[in-house]
Amino acid sequence: MISNGSYSFGALLHTFRKRKRLTQRQLAAAIGMHSHAISRWELGEVLPASKAIVLELARRLHLNDQETRDLLEASLSAPVPLWGVPIPRNLFFTGREEMLRVLQMHLLVNGSAMAPQVYALHGLGGIGKTQLALEYAYRHALDYRAILWIEAETSERVWFSLQRIAELLQLPERVEMDQQRVAAAVSRWLTTHDQWLLIWDNVEDPELPQRMLSPSIQGVQLFTTRRQALGTLAQGVELHPMGEEEGILLLLRRAKVLESEASSEQVHQLAERVPSEYRAASQLVTALGGLPLALDQAGAYLEETSCSLTDYLQRYEQHRALLLDRRGSPEANHPRSVTTTFLLAKEQVKREQQAAADLLDICAFLNVEAIPEELFQVGATHLEPTLAAVVVDPIQFDMALAALRNLSLVQRQARTHTLSLHRLTQGVLRAQMEGTKEYPLSKQVIRMVNAAFPSGDFGTWAQCERHLAQAIACVPLIEVVGSEVSEAFALLFRVGRYLLKRGRFEEARPLLAHSVVLGEQHYGPNHPELIPHLMDLAELSWRQGEYEQAEALLSRVLVIEDQHLGSIYVQQGETLNNLGLLSWEQGKYAQAESLYQQAMQIQEQALGPNHLVLTDTLNNLGLLYWKQGKYSQAEPLYQRTLQIREQMLGPEHPEIAQPLTNLAALYCNQRRYAQAESLYQRALCIQERALGQLHPGVALILNNLATLYRSLGQMTHAEPLYQRALQIREHVLGPKHALVAFSLNGLADLYTEQGEYEQAEPLYKRALDIREQALGLEHSDVALSLGGLARLYTKQDKCAQAKLLYERAIHISELSLGHSHSKTIEIRTAYHAMLGTEESVKG
Repeated sequence: MISNGSYSFGALLHTFRKRKRLTQRQLAAAIGMHSHAISRWELGEVLPASKAIVLELARRLHLNDQETRDLLEASLSAPVPLWGVPIPRNLFFTGREEMLRVLQMHLLVNGSAMAPQVYALHGLGGIGKTQLALEYAYRHALDYRAILWIEAETSERVWFSLQRIAELLQLPERVEMDQQRVAAAVSRWLTTHDQWLLIWDNVEDPELPQRMLSPSIQGVQLFTTRRQALGTLAQGVELHPMGEEEGILLLLRRAKVLESEASSEQVHQLAERVPSEYRAASQLVTALGGLPLALDQAGAYLEETSCSLTDYLQRYEQHRALLLDRRGSPEANHPRSVTTTFLLAKEQVKREQQAAADLLDICAFLNVEAIPEELFQVGATHLEPTLAAVVVDPIQFDMALAALRNLSLVQRQARTHTLSLHRLTQGVLRAQMEGTKEYPLSKQVIRMVNAAFPSGDFGTWAQCERHLAQAIACVPLIEVVGSEVSEAFALLFRVGRYLLKRGRFEEARPLLAHSVVLGEQHYGPNHPELIPHLMDLAELSWRQGEYEQAEALLSRVLVIEDQHLGSIYVQQGETLNNLGLLSWEQGKYAQAESLYQQAMQIQEQALGPNHLVLTDTLNNLGLLYWKQGKYSQAEPLYQRTLQIREQMLGPEHPEIAQPLTNLAALYCNQRRYAQAESLYQRALCIQERALGQLHPGVALILNNLATLYRSLGQMTHAEPLYQRALQIREHVLGPKHALVAFSLNGLADLYTEQGEYEQAEPLYKRALDIREQALGLEHSDVALSLGGLARLYTKQDKCAQAKLLYERAIHISELSLGHSHSKTIEIRTAYHAMLGTEESVKG
C-alpha cells in the first residue's frame, strides 16, 4: 500500500469520508470524478494526480487546516511547505475565480514560484481582500516552499507576526526580546531562501514593510490594502464588488439556504422552485452593492434567525442602519460590522484631513455613480468656507481626494473627471448624519447642484445630462428643506424643463409640478416668478394630451400677467400662442386663429418682425391654415419661420426641423413629393442627431415620411417607418395618446391599400377609440379614422356599416373643417363612390 508518514493516504481518506457519511459514489460526484477513483485511492492502488484534487477533497470533506495538511502530506513523497497562515480556510468562500487566475498569473510562472515580485490587492474595506489572499494561499500551498502571513494593520501586529514566523522557521533569534533582532533574522531568512510567498494583510502604512524587512528578499510578496496609490512599493490589482450571480451564491451559502459547496446550477434550481426567494436574494445583492462583508453579515443574520430572504429584504428596507451595524455572532476573520468598518475609515480620514471628511459627507448626499468634479468648483460658494477653499484649489482638492482614496472610500475616474463611492458607504454615512447634520448639508448640496445645472437650452444638453443624476439625487433633499431654499424651486424647474425638451415627459412631470408647489409656498400663488413654471407645466400637459389641464394653467398665467405685467408684455404673446395651439388641437379653429393673431400683434409690437420668439406663433398659424386647406396662406408663414430660425439658430438646430416638417406636409398635399421628401429627410437627420432616436419629434417625421411613401405606392418603405413611429410614441407618450392614433391610422391605411384587411381593422378601431377619448366625438381627426374604417368596410362589401361611418365622418368634417375643405371633399367623394358601387351591384 502506498503511504507517507504514519497513516496512508487511503486510510485517511476512508476515515474522513466515513465521518462525513458520504458514499464513494457521492464523494466522487462532488469532485467530478468516477466512483472507481475513490475506491482505488482508498485501497492504496494509486494516489491523486494533482494537489488540486487533494485540496478539493479536503474542501468537500470540510477538513480543518491540520487534517488538510495531513492528507496533503500523505499524498506526496515530499513534505508540505512551511505553513505560517494563522487563519483557517473560509468554507463559504465563493466565486472570485477570475481574480484568483489573475493572482496566479502574477505570482506564479508555469506553476512555479516566480522571481521576487510585490503585488497588492486593493479595494474598499469589506470587499474581500483578506479572504481572496487566504483562498489563494490554500489553493497554491504546494507551489511554494513556505507561505507566511503578517498582520500589518499596526506596527505592534507586525512585530507579533514576525515573532510567530521566527518560531515557525525555528530561527535562533526567536527567543530574543529585541524586536529588531527578530526582524533582522526573519529578513535574513527571506534573503537566503527563495520560492516563498509572504502575505502582508491590511497594510495601512505603505512604508511599514520597507522599514521592517530588507528590500533584497528573494520571494513573492502580496499585500492587501485599502490604498489605491502604492507608488513603487507594489503593482496594484483592484478588487471590485461581486456581480449578481456570485453575490447570490455567497449569500445563500452563508445563510445555509444552500450547502457550502453548492454551485450556480443549484441557485438556478432554487430560482425555479422558490422564485420569490430568488428575487429577494437578487434585490438584496443589489441593495448591498455586492459587498462581500455585507452579504456575509446578512447571511449570518439569516442563519441565526431563520427568517426568509423576503422578510429580511423588507426588514433591511425599513431598518437599514440597524442591520448594517449588527455583525451577529463573533467573526474571527472580520469582527467589525459594515457600519463600524466604514465609520472607522472616516474617522481615520478626519484625523488626517478634516476637509477630506467634509468632502466625503457632501458626496454621500449625491448620486454615487458618477459625480462630476466640476460640480464642486462651480458650486463652491455654497459650501462651508473651509471646504470651499479646498475644492477651488486644484492641489488641495487632489490632496483631499488622495486622503479618501488611501482608504478606498472614493474612486476617481481621470478620463471622465468624475468621482464615485460604494452605495453602502453612502448609506452608512447618511444614517450617521440623520438629524442635526442632514438639514444644513442638504441645503449646501441643493444650492451647489443648482449652481452647476445648465439652463437646459439646446447647446447645454450634454452638460445637463452629465449633471442630471445629481439633480435627481437632490429631489429627496428638497423634501427635507421644503420651500425655504429658493434654489430648490429653481433646480426642479431647470431639470423639468430639460427633460420636457428631451421628450422625457413622465420624468419631467413630477419635477415641474413640484416646482410650482414650492414656488407658490415661497412667493405666493400669483407671483410673476411662477409664470415660466406654469407655462412649462402647461406645455407638458398639452404634449401628453391633457388639454383641459393645460388650458387651466395657461388661463392662470394670463391672470398673473394682467395683474403684474401689463397688456403689451411679450410674455402674454407666448401665452396666447399656446392657448391658440390648444384650441387648434381641439378643433376650435376660429378661436385658435383669433388667439394667434393677438399673439402676433403683441410680439411684433414688442420685439419686431424678425424675432425668434415670433416664429412659434407664425408656425402655428401656418399649421392652422394648412389644416383648413388654405395652403397659399400657410406656405409663406412656414417659409418666414424657417428663414428667421436659420438666421438666428443656424441650419442644424433642432427647432429648424419643425418648419421643414410642416412645409413638407404642405407640399405632400400639393403633390410636390420630391420637394417634400427632401425636406423630411433633412428634418429627420437634424432631429435624430440632436434629440436621439426615441424623441417624439423624430416619430412625427417618420410618420409623415411613411405617409409620403404610401402616397407614392412605396409600401415597403412606408411600413417600417410607421412601425417605428408607433413604437416611439407608445414608449414615450403612452398607448392612449392622440399622436399614437396617427401612426395607427396610417398603418391601417397602408394595410387596407395592400388588401390586408384583417390587420387593418383593429388598427382603425383602436385609433378611433383613442381619438374619441382624447379629442372628443366631433374632432376632425375622428372623422379621418371613421373615413378609413368606412373605406375598409366598402372594400369588404360591408356597405351598410360603411354608410353609417361615412355619414358620421362627413357630419364631423363639415362641422369642424367646413364644407369645402379638401378632407371633407375627400370623405364625401369616397362616400358617393361607395353609393354608386352599391347601386350598380343592386342594378
